Amino acid sequence: MDMNYLYWRRGVSLARARAATCGASAQAHLDLFEAYGHRISARRAAVNS
Repeated sequence: MDMNYLYWRRGVSLARARAATCGASAQAHLDLFEAYGHRISARRAAVNS
């Protein structure tokens, strides 16, 4: 998966979390934000090893 896509999806998740009007929806988007962050970190670690 393209790194630019992961960064873009992470940003979208954060924006949607901030715009959410429901706590459960905000948490779901924050969970996605965190998951994309983990995927980005894993990809960066794989490239640097």
